[in-house]
Amino acid sequence: MTSMRVSRVFLVIIIATALGWLGAFYSAQAGWPTLSLGYPSVITLAAVIVLELVLGIRVLRDRERPVADRMNPLAAARTLVLAHAGTYAGAAISGWHLGILVHRLPQAGFGPVVITESIAQVIAALILVVVGFMVEQWCRIPPEDPDGNGNHDRRPPNTSGAQPTARRAQPVEKPRP
Repeated sequence: MTSMRVSRVFLVIIIATALGWLGAFYSAQAGWPTLSLGYPSVITLAAVIVLELVLGIRVLRDRERPVADRMNPLAAARTLVLAHAGTYAGAAISGWHLGILVHRLPQAGFGPVVITESIAQVIAALILVVVGFMVEQWCRIPPEDPDGNGNHDRRPPNTSGAQPTARRAQPVEKPRP
């Protein structure tokens, strides 16, 4: 899986900001309420942030364990996918609400509830983006270094990255006749 690029995340934020501004503009023109998420979704974002941190710390601590006792690599990959999804979702949510702020803040000031909800959404979503980048770094696997014979040896277990969980079988001693 490729790593996230900051430029792509900024692109998502910029596109979502433009869409959020358009949504706020057209809803104001039509007399509809602004399309923003409320405070309960901030609690949901906080729960996702905590979940990502817990799973990321689990992967980070797993690096220090012996190779034979490591977690399943699919669990680390799932944590990585959660970090990617959280980063892009946080970028989209923060961009949308930033667009609402750009449209509504000059007109209404800091008083209305939609402004304070949007500020809370932007802050929580940007924290989710930062946590996603951190967890992605924690889930990184080190490159394999070939030795002189062309064999690929893994780095010592105290370096970064998830390792396979397969245990090596003990050599079976043959009975002597």
